[in-house]
Amino acid sequence: MGELDEIKELLFRIIERLDRLEDRMKSAEADLRSLEMYKSLLRAYASILGSVARVERMVQLVTDDIDKSIVRALATKGPLNISQLTEEVRKQRGSASRRIISGRLRALVERGLVERVNGRGKVYRVRPGIGVND
Repeated sequence: MGELDEIKELLFRIIERLDRLEDRMKSAEADLRSLEMYKSLLRAYASILGSVARVERMVQLVTDDIDKSIVRALATKGPLNISQLTEEVRKQRGSASRRIISGRLRALVERGLVERVNGRGKVYRVRPGIGVND
């Protein structure tokens, strides 16, 4: 029976070691899931930072504060008509008139920074590619 007891003891130790290994593997799986989550968050953060950097590069292409507000609004909100754009510029600057916004838009279109797109009324957007490598 001595040999049988030794085998039982050895099996008991092996089972204990296997249990510890399983615990470590579970912990490693949880760590891996956490790392994947962090990686996802970092990708999202990098994307947001890239968008912000693109908007700021676009804004640097103009010198006038109203033009900067127009470009920033179009870059962050997407295509807008003159009324929507005037409202967005008002939010940024405190005041804006449709006449001034309309005139500034014409100048930005002539410079090739903004373009008119199909939509209800006169809808404008930042020209694609502006601020990407500028």
